[in-house]
Amino acid sequence: MSDQLVCRYDMEMVAPECTPGASWWGVKIKIENDISEVFPYMNAELNEVDYNHSAKILVWNGDDGLKYAFRSNEIAVAPVEDRAGAQSMCDSIVGMVNDIWSRKVNIEPSIKGKAPPPSMLQLLKLLPKTNCKDCGCATCMAFAAELIKKQAELLGCPHLSQDAHAKNRESLLKLLE
Repeated sequence: MSDQLVCRYDMEMVAPECTPGASWWGVKIKIENDISEVFPYMNAELNEVDYNHSAKILVWNGDDGLKYAFRSNEIAVAPVEDRAGAQSMCDSIVGMVNDIWSRKVNIEPSIKGKAPPPSMLQLLKLLPKTNCKDCGCATCMAFAAELIKKQAELLGCPHLSQDAHAKNRESLLKLLE
């Protein structure tokens, strides 16, 4: 039995649908066999991973600045500037998948995915609800929306620094990690 999970693949350059006329390309790496068995090992080994075990999708922000979406029979990558760079990247990412697969006996697999962001209502319930505008937002609900978008800092609400709100402040910090 081979240690290689991906023995053969086809590469397709695709124009980005969401950015017509862009100077970059996307790449689809088509794989004959199902590679989803390696995803829990990749999830354990790589940083900046968003993994959905039941959907068999792993999204990774690579150290090289590229974004990778791994599915059972495909790896999508963007942005890539040209065909030569795309071919080199394909060889590299397939090599990484095969390397992790070959070392799987030494890796503790992880099916834990990234927690979904908190809802605006979850945050609002923990905010002081004074609508004082001291944070720069018109309402506490607007402040909650800014927190979700990471356009505001929790300490922007001066009321949360008060002892009376310590428990809610701790809960908010956990939700926003």
